[in-house]
Amino acid sequence: MALHLIRQRNFLFIWIARQISALGDWILLIVLPLYIYNLTGSTIATGTMFITQMIPRLLFGSIAGSVVERLNKKWVLVFTDFMRGLILSCLFIFSTEQLWVFFVIVFAQSTIGTVFMPAHRALMVEIIERDHLVDANSITIVSDNIIRLAGPSLGGALLGIGGLHISIGVDILSYIVSGIFISLITVSSINHSKPQVKTSLMKKWLTFWSEWWGGIKIIRQNHLFLIIFWVLSITWLAQGMINVLFVPYVLDIMGQSSVEFGWIESAEGAGGLIGGYLLLKLNKKVKPFPLIMSSLLLTGFMFFLMFNLPYLLVVLVLNALLGIPNIMFSVRLETLLQEHTPDDYLGRVFGSYNTMVSLATLAGMAVASILNFAGTVLLLNLTAVLFIALGCVFYRPLRLELDKQVELG
Repeated sequence: MALHLIRQRNFLFIWIARQISALGDWILLIVLPLYIYNLTGSTIATGTMFITQMIPRLLFGSIAGSVVERLNKKWVLVFTDFMRGLILSCLFIFSTEQLWVFFVIVFAQSTIGTVFMPAHRALMVEIIERDHLVDANSITIVSDNIIRLAGPSLGGALLGIGGLHISIGVDILSYIVSGIFISLITVSSINHSKPQVKTSLMKKWLTFWSEWWGGIKIIRQNHLFLIIFWVLSITWLAQGMINVLFVPYVLDIMGQSSVEFGWIESAEGAGGLIGGYLLLKLNKKVKPFPLIMSSLLLTGFMFFLMFNLPYLLVVLVLNALLGIPNIMFSVRLETLLQEHTPDDYLGRVFGSYNTMVSLATLAGMAVASILNFAGTVLLLNLTAVLFIALGCVFYRPLRLELDKQVELG
């Protein structure tokens, strides 16, 4: 059973670190928008904070992957955790009545954080056998969704009871504890010490960019990677649109309040929890292709139902169920990248993936904002159509590429 991974020391430490850090992230994700909106009364200011948070991923995502590959992944993660905590501590020094302080801190923390995802993915491959990657990712997703259920509620309670500084203090503590657990991981299979060759600064710089470009080329030259990137980029484009449009759908079309909106968002976390558990069970029994395609098509059809039946109970149930196929196709596609990427390119491929996610999400938000005159329901239906279209358009190409990978062994 996949839960045997929990008994492995290295996986246990990286898993605990991720959950503690994720809890702090969810607290911050709820606290900062609420505080900024209460401070300014402006949705533009709140939206600007989210954009500021995403820009570093777009600008530095691929480059971060190249940086990670030249360093010890374990200590990159430790450094990242401690630095994010240190940056957040600036909120205890500067006045929290000045909006620019939040923007600078959010930008700096997000910039440091761009190396976290590629380093985390690469370290997982170093400490876990590739045959167990799906199981490891599934366990992580299940626990991530448990944290997603608890984090927002805890963040709101901390802000209401203790104020901003208590909430920030808890998040800083989460980064410190996460860094400590990661520092306890032992990586003996990879020898990070390499012979030092004296080269000029210019040559080092050219080598750095050559390696980065090599990571981009492997994506362009590998048909399976191209298909995965296309599918995931379009799903994130649709998700960016939904992020903008779902609030007016619930508040204006459904006529509900922010309380019911919170229930609906929590329901999706519950679905994700079930989806992660089912992926653990189905991973060894169902091949990747039918799992991915059925999940994509099911997601599109369920979105279509949810966006055309604006009743609270219906939307609650459908949003909970949506978390199941959403998790299953996204995690399985991401794991395919891990399984088929050469070790030397893992950081670069996932750095590019991180950039793609940010770009697609920002594009979706922009499309939804610019075309808002077309109507909320119409645009939401368009996102449902995108999922169904993906399942139809990429059905044959993805099947052929996965069959080819099986033949190659």
